Amino acid sequence: MLFVANLRAETIDAFAVEKIQPAAYLLSSHRVAPATLAGAEHVRDLGLPLFADNGTKLLIDQTLADFRDAARAILTEVRDIRHALGRSPRGQDIPKALRRAAGDLADAVVDATVARSKAVDTDALIGLQMSMAPTDLIAQEDFATACLIGLGLEREITGWSVSRFETRNRRSLRLWARVVSDPRCAGIRVFAVLSATDYNTAVAAGRLAAEAGVTNAALGFAGINLDRSAVDSYVLGHASIGLERPVPRRYVRLAQIVCGLAEGFRQAGGTLAAFHCLGLGAPVMFPIVAAGFVSGTTVTMDATSPIHDAVRDHVLYDASADGDRASILEIVRRIVAGGDWPFLSPFTVSFRRKFGHDPKAARAWAAENGHDTIEREHLSTPSTLTRALPLFTAADPDIFAAARKTWIAHNHWVLDLLGTRLSGADRRAVALASLARQIDDAPSLTVTVKGLAAAREVLERKAISEQERG
Repeated sequence: MLFVANLRAETIDAFAVEKIQPAAYLLSSHRVAPATLAGAEHVRDLGLPLFADNGTKLLIDQTLADFRDAARAILTEVRDIRHALGRSPRGQDIPKALRRAAGDLADAVVDATVARSKAVDTDALIGLQMSMAPTDLIAQEDFATACLIGLGLEREITGWSVSRFETRNRRSLRLWARVVSDPRCAGIRVFAVLSATDYNTAVAAGRLAAEAGVTNAALGFAGINLDRSAVDSYVLGHASIGLERPVPRRYVRLAQIVCGLAEGFRQAGGTLAAFHCLGLGAPVMFPIVAAGFVSGTTVTMDATSPIHDAVRDHVLYDASADGDRASILEIVRRIVAGGDWPFLSPFTVSFRRKFGHDPKAARAWAAENGHDTIEREHLSTPSTLTRALPLFTAADPDIFAAARKTWIAHNHWVLDLLGTRLSGADRRAVALASLARQIDDAPSLTVTVKGLAAAREVLERKAISEQERG
């Protein structure tokens, strides 16, 4: 597995500090400008792979904004039904009038996405993508399913059959066929963007793609990442399996989809050579994807989250704890309490060598000033504390600017490291072991742990069925 960094000025600058580069870069078509094209040229001069994305994320966001209020009204009724039943409603639990309203809204969402998609000049989009001189290209897609997921219009609410989603994927495959047949794309690895909401729709998507001759597929995670709903059961084929407790749906859905896509390709006798996860940057989800595909499938993923986590949220990933997220406030509190931060990336090691790191001085400052805990304002107020822990404080503007570059590069480095750990021939076993470790080592049964445990159950059930099939 390889993590692909988004090509931004922030990433180029951050990696340039140590003259270390990520495995590959991705540039979205909606971000093409003279500066980013110069960055793309720099990437290609370095001999690094460059993915040209199709810019659909912007269209998805616009659609979600248009329909969010209408979807929220339907979801409020569904929530009331769930509370009355004491479980997630399904089948006949949804009144006919509500199902009809949800189906009508889903139809309107599809119509809106198709209109927006048709407004895109495919030839111009390909030209824009090829202006990056990419090695890999994400084909134009039908993004209706991503919007339905993002709005919470699930199959159990709308009553939609698998065939409705096959229609969406057939359209995506037609768009993919236009790209691969374009002479400008000769020699470029082109990804067909598929979509699914669960295991059965994913099986259908994989089967259709394989029958169309697709060997490189992608799937967008915009809708999945936005999903904050919970489920207490899931479906694999004809079997409906109940869960002990409600869990976050996004973890279960991800496991269902990757298993379903792999199964669809198998059923059609196709080969999935490469799979790209568009917008997947949550470290806890990496093992789920890794366990879903055989080692013969190259898996890549990209996301802006390592940039946003660093710049906006001041969060670093812990390479010694499967990429666990920790804010600089949490890290400083940990250090003052007697712990420390593992300086494992070359970027944090270089920063420490240049600016220093003195946990003892930080603890002495806290003791002398009677601080039982550290508050956010302590990180931006010049003191012995901020001088002792410069990587995790913001009192000195020049050092803080260097620290932010370090955070960005460090977060990417950790995601790349995690991906590398899940890249061997024994990828599935390593991934399942990683999930088990994260679940077993958790101090309490958090929402995330519940989700990971359910995802592991899906993956293990699928592995058992494969073994039984021989």
